[in-house]
Amino acid sequence: MNIKSLTIGALVGVSMLFGSVNVSASPVNTDSVSPYANPNVILRLGEVYNFHGNVSILYNPQHAIVVEHGQYVKGLYPGQATVRVYSNGKYTDYDVFVKAN
Repeated sequence: MNIKSLTIGALVGVSMLFGSVNVSASPVNTDSVSPYANPNVILRLGEVYNFHGNVSILYNPQHAIVVEHGQYVKGLYPGQATVRVYSNGKYTDYDVFVKAN
């Protein structure tokens, strides 16, 4: 007997004793693991976004954004920036795009 047959047999036996067993060979979808589905934020000039966490700027060479009160990001000039948000014990990086009206 090979290992695959033994594994399937063991799963069938366990499922008969304890109920159903779900086995899936599909790859893990990282969107379901991530706390945020879309790590991009698009702002207009003057618009403010509340991240509900502590925000720090990682990359802002065009001075496109400013952080107010530690959690609000305001769009100042058209461009792109990257911020890191600490919320619920996790760090998440976001690309922030500021568009002209």
